[in-house]
Parts: sequence; structure tokens; C-alpha cells
Amino acid sequence: MSQPAFGTPLFAEKDIIIFLSELGMSASAEHLGKPTYEFVQPIFENLVTALMGVTREELQQPVFSAIDALEFPELHDESIPAVAFQRHLGRLLAAAGVRDFSLKDLYKPEGPRLRRHLSAILNFAMFREEKLAAYTALQEQLEGLLQDKEAAEAQNAELQAELRQLQEEREAERPQVAALEAEREALYAENQGLNKQQAALSSEVRQLKQGANALTDEASQLRYKLSQAKGQTELLRSQIVQSPQKIQALLGEIAAAVERERAMVADADRRSRELAGRLDLIGKVEKEVAKASSLMEGVEGEIGRKKEVSRRVKALSSEIAAAEHEAQQLEAQHQHLKRQQAALQERIARLEAQCRAKHDAAESSIEEQLRDKEAIEAENAAAAARLQENEAMMRKVQDKIAELQAEHAAQIEAVTAQYGALLQQVEEYHRGMEAAMQPPPPAEVAVKASRVR
Repeated sequence: MSQPAFGTPLFAEKDIIIFLSELGMSASAEHLGKPTYEFVQPIFENLVTALMGVTREELQQPVFSAIDALEFPELHDESIPAVAFQRHLGRLLAAAGVRDFSLKDLYKPEGPRLRRHLSAILNFAMFREEKLAAYTALQEQLEGLLQDKEAAEAQNAELQAELRQLQEEREAERPQVAALEAEREALYAENQGLNKQQAALSSEVRQLKQGANALTDEASQLRYKLSQAKGQTELLRSQIVQSPQKIQALLGEIAAAVERERAMVADADRRSRELAGRLDLIGKVEKEVAKASSLMEGVEGEIGRKKEVSRRVKALSSEIAAAEHEAQQLEAQHQHLKRQQAALQERIARLEAQCRAKHDAAESSIEEQLRDKEAIEAENAAAAARLQENEAMMRKVQDKIAELQAEHAAQIEAVTAQYGALLQQVEEYHRGMEAAMQPPPPAEVAVKASRVR
């Protein structure tokens, strides 16, 4: 994979083929080098459905509100899905940082531009996969917090409704509670008075009971004494004979004593009846006190229920306050997550802007390099042509040189042969001259001098 200085990296063809195969699309280097519409359109469609979150059915689904505005909608059965596909494809390429995509790249694609577009989409897919986990986690956390907030709000609404109902019931029961409070106070005061009266009557009852018991014992003793006296009188009457006057006097005294005893017994009976009446009155008072106590217990029960309602109201108020506090915390967490999401989106937008700037700079650099490359290739082609011409000329020159060298060698050989023949002739001439002239020493010197010349 080659990496430009800035912008989107330009992936190698094998990396693009691997990327497409992972998405279930087959491609080859020949397809990428010489692409056609039949090859490019399914690839772009699969990339749109895989990365843009739309289905083929949604791409084929027309906009009914727009169809109603057309005079002949049946003429646009194919153009509307094609426009929808081109719109989603443009969004995908714009997100990937491609700004110069046109319909020509779809209907008459070129290998280098297709490789650059697929490299941009591959880089965007890698970036999306890298950020998708964190974004999905934040989105799930946000949805969980929103659900918790909705549950807390629903619970808060239920508690508020229950609180309002309890407050309405308390307001409705307030006059009854006030009446019960007043009745309780009155019964409490009456009960206090009855308790004091009961305490006083209890001591008096104890005294009366003690007196009644004493009188009863005394009456029993008197009856016993009277019976003993009667028995003794009868015994004495049978044993002693006295004068009728004494007997009458004694009988009168005994009768008087009996009457006194009877009067004392009657008085004791009367006092016992009075005590019984007073005891009945005390029993009635005790019943009234018991009734007042039961009423007090009922009032205390009502007061306990009122206190329980008050405690429930306080507990509900505490729960509502806690729910409101939790809702505030959830709202704060929601706002914090929204700020984090906004920061992430801003950061993503900033990174996308940087990527687009780098991508544009890289595209400019690549285009410039491509132009330089084309110029260099043209120069290389011209140089190659000139080189071929020079090589042809060199071959011709070399052939000419070889021919000239052969001619020169032949000439040299001929000259050498002529030189040898001449040299032999000269030598023969010299030998003939020497043989003909028996030269004296001066003559010999002259021949040597001419030979030297």
C-alpha cells in the first residue's frame, strides 16, 4: 500500500480486492485496471448498503409524495431508484473525502480514479469501524440512561399522583381528624376526671367494704349472741321460777336488747344496701370508664393511622425527592453524554475536515505528480524515440565504420603488399646496382647516402 504525503492513503489493488472479498464481492486486478459500468455499479451498491445503513429495498422504494407530483410516474420507475442510489453514493463518497465524483466515474469509470475512490471508501470504512465501537457503546449508554430517566419520570409521576391522592385524602379527612382530636381531648379530660373519681371512690369503696364486713361480722355475732340469749333464757326459764314481775322485767330487758340488736341489724342491712347501691354505681362508673377507654383506644388508633398516613406522606416525599435527585443526576449524565457526543462529533467533523484538507492537498499533489509523470513519460517517450533513432544512426555509423575499416584494412593490406613489393624491388635494384658497380669506397658511401635519403 503506497502512502501519499497527505490525505487519504492510496491502497494497493490487492488490498482493495481483499476488502471487497470481505464484503462478499469478487474482483480482480484486471477489473480494477479496466473497469466497466457492469462491474462498478454492483460494487458501489454493495458499499452503499453496507456502510450507509440502507437496504436495496429502500433504494428501490420511491418517494410517494414526489411520485404524486409527476405527470407520468411510470416513466420514472428506473430513474427514481437510480437517483436515490446516486444520492446515497454521493453522500458516502463525500463522507470518505471524495469531492470530484461524477456520473462519468459510474458509467465510464477509469482505473486510477476507481482505485482512488475505492481507497477513500476503504479508509472511511476502517475509520468507521474504529469509531463505531465507542460510538455504539456511548449510544447504548445514552439509551440506557434515557430509559432509566423515563422509568424514573414514570415512577416520579406515579409517586406524585399517589402523593396528591394522599394529600387530597388528608385534606378531606382533616375536619374529621380535627373533630376526633377535639373529642379525644374531651374524652381525655373526662377520663382524667373519671380516673380521679374512680381513685377517690375506690378508697371509699374499700372503706365501705371494710365497714360492711365489720357490720356483717357484728350482726353475725349479735345473732349468735341473741340465739345464745334465747337459749339461755329458755334454759333459765325452765330452771328458775321467779316472780312474774322480775320475769317480765327481765323479758322486757331482753326484748329491748333484742330490739336494739334488731335495730342494729336493720341499720347494718340498710348500710349494706346503700353500699351495694354505691357499688352498683361504681360498677356503672367503671363501665363508663371502660367505654371511655375503648373510645380513647379508637381515637388513638385513628391518630395512629393519621400518623401512619403522615409517615407515608413523608416517606413518599422523601422518595419523590430522591427520584427527583436521581432524575437530576440522570439529566446531568444525559447532558454530559450529549456534550461528549457533541465533542466526539465535533472531533469527527474536525478530523473529517482535516482528512478532506489533506485529501484535497494530496489530490492536488497527486494530480501535479501525475501531470509531471505524464510530462516525464512524454519526455521519456521522446527520449526513447530519439534514442532509438540514435541507435539506428549508431548502427548505421557502426556499419559504415566497419565497412570503412574493412576498406581501410584492405587498402592497408594492398598498400602493405605494394610496399613489400616496392621494398623488394628496391632491394633487388640495390643489389643489382651493387652487383653492377663494384663501388669503390666513395661510391659505396654515395649509395649509402642516397639510400638514407
